[in-house]
Amino acid sequence: MKHVALVVETSTQYGRNLISGISRFARLHDWQLLFEYRGKNTAEPDWLHGFEGDGVITTSPDPTHSEDLRKSGTPVINLGTPPSLKQKPVVDSDHRKVAEIAARHLIAKGHRFFAFLGYSDHPVSIARERGFAGELAAQGFEPLTHHTPERIERSFETLHKGDADFIESLPKPCALFCCWDEVAYRAVHTALRLGISVPEDLAVVGVDNDPIFCGTARIPLSSIDPDIRHLGFLTASWLEAMMSGHSRDEIELDRLVAPKGLVIRQSSALDAVDDPLVRRFLELLRRQRPGTLTIEALAEDCHVSRRLLEQRVKAATGKTPRQLLSMSLIEAIGRFLTETDYTLAHIAEVLGFEHSERLSHLFRRETGTTPGEYRKKWRS
Repeated sequence: MKHVALVVETSTQYGRNLISGISRFARLHDWQLLFEYRGKNTAEPDWLHGFEGDGVITTSPDPTHSEDLRKSGTPVINLGTPPSLKQKPVVDSDHRKVAEIAARHLIAKGHRFFAFLGYSDHPVSIARERGFAGELAAQGFEPLTHHTPERIERSFETLHKGDADFIESLPKPCALFCCWDEVAYRAVHTALRLGISVPEDLAVVGVDNDPIFCGTARIPLSSIDPDIRHLGFLTASWLEAMMSGHSRDEIELDRLVAPKGLVIRQSSALDAVDDPLVRRFLELLRRQRPGTLTIEALAEDCHVSRRLLEQRVKAATGKTPRQLLSMSLIEAIGRFLTETDYTLAHIAEVLGFEHSERLSHLFRRETGTTPGEYRKKWRS
């Protein structure tokens, strides 16, 4: 049995997925892992000093103890290696491919204006920004960019003010790629606070597919899954080889982990629409109780006649306002059927239907199945 110290943050989805991948390898190869709950920027624990185990995996930005162990001959892999050590991680996410997925998705949605939000002093953010800009350049586009303040100047106030000024200055509609989900989460809420609709005026994509940030954002976040579990498994494979006496140059394993793909959610699900009237119409469909809406009322809220609304919406989307309203209703009903245990009567009340019979009739007419059958099928 090998004893391996695992100094990885447990407060982030990246850290939790990394631990999951490492532990899968550990179970297969009879490792004993030593780790504890850790914050993102917590210093390496004192118990690591003089550790007499077989190897170490750390993500610490200040690897004091693990670096001493490495110098004394203990195999150490540091996935959070600071630039001062000038030592690349032995295995890493393919940040270029992550960025290419974001760019291709946003281009396919019809966007012509793009932006990137990240950090100028973080190598992951820098790599993703370069990949995003490179893929856009190949298609004839160039992103606007904004970096949060350098770490020494970073505070809650400067962080949010810088984001707000940048997001407010963007053309509309615009597609924003953020270096990871925490930044995307902040961008969505900043945009909404400024009165900028997401995704109608600003489509947003993050990275990590973190259920906390993606699921608690007011507009659920689209996010790229970089497959950190696989990265953790490969990291453990490298350490196993090093603990068996092989040097890094002798180990034949993939050094870059390709992302699993993009999970599309509401923050980037819509096609880009240049017409501000149509963007306003789509926003109203999303924000209001769909069961209370009529085309006449929507036209009035958009300050145009019903005929003009129908013409502009059809020209921009290829669908009539009535079709889009029906789609919005079915999507809302389906979401409540799959994500809650609400009765039909309660769903009807929440969505603005006077009677649950109307909701049931509409759902069956549009989907070919009853709400009860739909819920049962989804849960089976």
